Amino acid sequence: MAPSATQPTAAPAGWSPSSWRNRTAKQQPEWDGLDELDAVTGALATAPPLVIPGETRRLADSLAEVAHGRAFLLQAGDCAESFDSANPDSIER
Repeated sequence: MAPSATQPTAAPAGWSPSSWRNRTAKQQPEWDGLDELDAVTGALATAPPLVIPGETRRLADSLAEVAHGRAFLLQAGDCAESFDSANPDSIER
């Protein structure tokens, strides 16, 4: 296997998959159904991973190439902005 362009880093002290629950969600509405949330997160905790470690390493390596200007990242989807909106006026705002 080729050497990784990025070095893995250790998780910050105190981090765990559920440590997000200790953070304040400052831009979220109040949600009902916290029991449902617990049931779903419990089911997800026992499910197999969606992504294998090799895939995350390849993504990190690819993003490192982008960061170094040796690759181009094209993001698509509902949350991505279109190229049509990329004009000098909107970029400066």
